[in-house]
Amino acid sequence: MRNEMIGAVVRRAMEHPEFRRRLLDDPRGALQDHGFALDPADMAEIDKIRQQIGSGEDVEQRLVAVGERYGVKAK
Repeated sequence: MRNEMIGAVVRRAMEHPEFRRRLLDDPRGALQDHGFALDPADMAEIDKIRQQIGSGEDVEQRLVAVGERYGVKAK
């Protein structure tokens, strides 16, 4: 279940740039506004992903790489 939930968050971030921006700026607010309810372990994983992605120019490419780890295919 954990990978499915995190994969859903990553997929949403890949498909919706505004969600991605909010996820980087205010992860709890972004997740809550989009109906995601993550347990503490999942939230810790999202925080690790946020640190890996950062806010540089290649955010989308990094997000695709993270998505592949969770079974998310880029469109």
